[in-house]
Amino acid sequence: MIEHDSLLRKSNLFLNLEEPVIGEILSKSESKKYLSGDVLIKKGDVPAGLFIIRSGKVGIYNEDILLAELGELSIMGESFLANASATATILAASDLTTLEIKKDVFYDLAIKYPRLVFNIFAINFQRLRASNDSALREARSREEKLEQLVKVRTKELNETLETLRSTNTELSITRDNLIETQKFRDQFLANMSHEIRTPMNAIVGLTNLLIKSPANELQEKYLNVIKKSGANLLVIINDILDLAKIEAGKMELESVPFPLITAINNIHTILSLKAEEKGIFMKEVIGEGVPEYVVGDETRITQVVMNLAGNAIKFTEKGNVTISLTVEKKSGENFDLLFSVKDTGIGIPADKIDKIFESFGQASSDTTRKFGGTGLGLTISKQLVEMHRGSLNVRSTPGEGSEFYFTITYKAAPKPQELSADGLGETRDMKGVRILLVEDNEFNQMVAVDTLQDLFPGIDVDVAEDGKTAIEKATANDYSFILMDIHLPDIDGFETTRFIRTNLDAPKKNIRICAMTASVTKENIDECYEAGMNDYLMKPFSPDMLKEKVLRNALGND
Repeated sequence: MIEHDSLLRKSNLFLNLEEPVIGEILSKSESKKYLSGDVLIKKGDVPAGLFIIRSGKVGIYNEDILLAELGELSIMGESFLANASATATILAASDLTTLEIKKDVFYDLAIKYPRLVFNIFAINFQRLRASNDSALREARSREEKLEQLVKVRTKELNETLETLRSTNTELSITRDNLIETQKFRDQFLANMSHEIRTPMNAIVGLTNLLIKSPANELQEKYLNVIKKSGANLLVIINDILDLAKIEAGKMELESVPFPLITAINNIHTILSLKAEEKGIFMKEVIGEGVPEYVVGDETRITQVVMNLAGNAIKFTEKGNVTISLTVEKKSGENFDLLFSVKDTGIGIPADKIDKIFESFGQASSDTTRKFGGTGLGLTISKQLVEMHRGSLNVRSTPGEGSEFYFTITYKAAPKPQELSADGLGETRDMKGVRILLVEDNEFNQMVAVDTLQDLFPGIDVDVAEDGKTAIEKATANDYSFILMDIHLPDIDGFETTRFIRTNLDAPKKNIRICAMTASVTKENIDECYEAGMNDYLMKPFSPDMLKEKVLRNALGND
């Protein structure tokens, strides 16, 4: 009998109720059984009455999420007192036995025994407090875990920050070292250029003068060997300097109108002599529609094609070398021009093609021994083509020959007005023209003076071996212009020029000054102009280069 169930009497619903009252309530209740998974109360429905678990347990679910489990003597369904729907679904978590008091019966009992309602409120209050306590414990537990996690993460972040600081310090040191290394490298290259070019100027200059003097056949042969060796050495020096400037990002391309077809013609003319010596036929092909003048850097495109064609001749024993220039695409004034140098030489193995573009790279170890060269020409040519936003490519078959080709976009330019023969004073009589040569090296003094007097008979050349003497002579005498060396034993060429520009009276202070320098870096040339010089002449110079500078500066034409 339910009314005699001792377990149910322990329920908090019957707290402080007398035995007869408890017996009466139990007698008006129903005992029910549920199988595991059966629904006791459905979410959204108003419960049909009050449920007390006699045995087994239930699960409280919100959708498919288990919120809690209740066991023996737990009370459910009290929301019917407020006619409120259930906020969760309650399912039998196991086979279950319950005591159920229908809501109408409960209302009648509650009126008769108000203590029942009070006990339900007390039960809900305890449940709420237990829930709050549990929530607080969970919150504290989570807070402790979070604090611990924050400590761990903070420690990790501090360690990472310290590592980053250390790495940043190392990177700063590395950066500073790289900057210093680059400065040292630039200075070394500038010094090397000067120290090698200065004696080379004497060697090349004196050789040119000796070739013009009477000599027997053997002497003439030796002089030509010296001249050719000097020219080869200058190519190597220029290649090393060009590569260093490109890698340092200090090489800039000019953007001025120049005669492209004439430039290709000149390359063909210059190299034809070299090809004839080897019995090779040199061909030139200019395609239809190639603009005569374009905007770009004549020196650098000439350098690329000259390198490629020179290599083609070097590696070709018989047959021909062809330089071709054709229009690949035209859009308005812009022309995509295809440059090609093709030979019938030794060719390049497929597995060596990538290596030939590396610095100092050759197709095989005996190439340098057999054919000469540094292996820098193709490296420089490739990078110069890339500076023009092109790509240097090669097709090659060993034993049959190679073709190097690339495409560069140029803008067509109108043909400039031609200067008359007098434009640079070529017909001018230079007798009576007086030049001050500032040069400390006695061999270079000899080369410059003798070359000037050979080019311009009757020209008057004064020599100053240092900056102090140059200032004294410039102050005391009238000169047409000054050839100024940069590296001098006391006051360098920059300071000497600044002194003349600042301290001498007009018109002496305005005299044209042309730097003679073996240091040909952009920074050095810029410094020449910043110091007040009007022009510069690179050592070692050819007679034609010196002649052009004298005529230009003696007339004062920029």
